[in-house]
Amino acid sequence: MRSPRGPIFVVLTLAGCNPSLADSTVDYSVGSGWTSNIFQDPIALFASYGEAKLGLRGSFDLEDSHFAYGLTTSVRRVPDYDFADQRTAGLELGYAYDLSKTMKLTLKGGIEYRRSGDIVLLPSGVLLAYRKADIAAAASMGLTDERWGGKNHITAAVTSLNRGKAHFTLRGLRPTQLEAGNTLYEVNGGHIRPLLGGEVGITGQYRTNHIDRWEQKAFGQFPAETLRGSLAYGRAFKNGITVMAEAGVVGIFSPHLGKTVERARPFLKGELAWQVSKKTVLKAKLTRDIQLADIDDSLAEDVRTVGLSLEKMLTERLKFGLAFEQAYSDWLYFDYRTRTKSLTATFTYTLAKGATAALEYSRLIRRENDKAADFAVDGLAARLSGSF
Repeated sequence: MRSPRGPIFVVLTLAGCNPSLADSTVDYSVGSGWTSNIFQDPIALFASYGEAKLGLRGSFDLEDSHFAYGLTTSVRRVPDYDFADQRTAGLELGYAYDLSKTMKLTLKGGIEYRRSGDIVLLPSGVLLAYRKADIAAAASMGLTDERWGGKNHITAAVTSLNRGKAHFTLRGLRPTQLEAGNTLYEVNGGHIRPLLGGEVGITGQYRTNHIDRWEQKAFGQFPAETLRGSLAYGRAFKNGITVMAEAGVVGIFSPHLGKTVERARPFLKGELAWQVSKKTVLKAKLTRDIQLADIDDSLAEDVRTVGLSLEKMLTERLKFGLAFEQAYSDWLYFDYRTRTKSLTATFTYTLAKGATAALEYSRLIRRENDKAADFAVDGLAARLSGSF
């Protein structure tokens, strides 16, 4: 695998040689680890790896406006399976302009190149390894206005994932696309205002995804659209408890959806943070929504997630973190369900100049209706990260 020397050189050059970017920040991270299942697949393959990340971020103010930027690059090297090496390079830009004393326009955009590898098991039982390169892009435009006793907002966004062809390690096989690409369009708007010591808000959202017709036929992926309305309330209490709760209804529509499938489903989003003491923080979350992109089903998934986490300062420099999450996913095209449990325990030690060293253990368990598709992953990683 070629190392991302080009993006790294650009990041360091911009950080150190351009006076206009003198206040920018460089983020870095290096580490290594091992995993019992490198591809997160029923065919569990043990592997060790090394990784490095480098990023440049910053911003500066112009007259009545604000500009922000970010450059990132990362590499992951897997010595035992070189086709599984990963490499990314991305660019993000943001621009905010004050149209008036109460109205602001925000523009955001980004693009990321992702090169990675995986394995595929053919019906004949043959196991093939391959590499591919995907390109992800996102753009959004938002408008906020303070009037009618609160803040009004409307945002239009588009995100796309262009799938690259798989280049197999077995000679003689032609490059082939294995998955469908996806373009997701979203429009949402709402109103937020103070109420009973906190804030209350109402939100409406419309989403639709586009999949090329030939990819629909070739890969069995189909478009759908959702419409959601919800009401939210958030408040920070004096006893160290902060609560945010949102509930509503989300409807899904598609000509490919079965007639017996429930069209309207609950939408839930809840977060609770409790500052137990100066050294201990407890957090909990609950979400339920219909996902249209980055899914295993052909159409959409009704995903419910529950999470709990604990952060505790053991000393002035040593912190312990423990997080648990469980996600249920009901597929809407196929009558199928998956359940994923994950547990992460992390020790983080703060070094000089804000750098941190972390040791992390993780375990993930995946269960599906098809027992042959079940798998588990254990991992251990050590990382050094910081900024300058």
